Amino acid sequence: MRPIWIALTAVSVLPANPLPAQAETVDALSPQSGAIVLTEAQAQIGLSDDYSFYGPEDARTILVEIWENPPSQAENALGIVMPAGDDPRQQSWGAIITWEPIGWVDSDDARNTDYAGLMVQMQSAARALNAQRRAEGYPEVQVLGWAQEPRYDSVAHTVSWARELHFFDDEPNALHYDMRLLGRRGVLSMNIVGTMDQLAQIRAGAADLAGRTEFDSGARYEDFEAGRDDVAAYGVAGVVATGVGVAVAKNVGAMALLGKLLQPLGIALLVLGTAMLTPLRRLFSRKKPDN
Repeated sequence: MRPIWIALTAVSVLPANPLPAQAETVDALSPQSGAIVLTEAQAQIGLSDDYSFYGPEDARTILVEIWENPPSQAENALGIVMPAGDDPRQQSWGAIITWEPIGWVDSDDARNTDYAGLMVQMQSAARALNAQRRAEGYPEVQVLGWAQEPRYDSVAHTVSWARELHFFDDEPNALHYDMRLLGRRGVLSMNIVGTMDQLAQIRAGAADLAGRTEFDSGARYEDFEAGRDDVAAYGVAGVVATGVGVAVAKNVGAMALLGKLLQPLGIALLVLGTAMLTPLRRLFSRKKPDN
């Protein structure tokens, strides 16, 4: 089975045909529910019986042993949340939880960023990489657009967006859904991948999880103290950009931000990277694992 490489800021994918040994691996997992404490982020998620949380060790097992990613891709995972009862070997959705201690994110640019223009630049860059993918034997990828344009909720202090990608091999279009929760000292990330027909389900699930998550008193976004706390090197627009692996400078303008997205690393993550294209297709043709 070809290894499946991921970037936590981009996507996680599952193998098509579960190995017999994976049944024992899944049985050894210890899903949790109830109040899930995320110590690093000074936050907690209040889960009901509708969800299962897999802590760092289980998340590593899922990411590395079941989804066949390099161990380095599990280093920053605080856990994975999945719908209760779903098997990590089957097609479903799971939110990979990570914490980015980048400081307090200024939201002044949230309403003024040209996200339509940002998408045009992403699409152009993706097309430019298709020749390389063809040369390496992978199908071309088209970034079709925003499945959901970036939205900033000034009350909940969350940023969410989704992208639709098409693989030129007649497979279902892929969905990448990202949710960011802003805190006093950084950003709590929930990264989800699925298919476009799961958009409503995943969007509702991400919103529900965000609503169940809260920072501890003193660590909330509104607890920020100017002159005392660290401020992130970029605003909400930068949070969106870094969601696809791009580092941006503080207070970048719209055109400067678009230019940053032409950097090879950012675009490689944006379109998943050539090593990920074949494995991702397997997500859409998996068979139900044997019990």
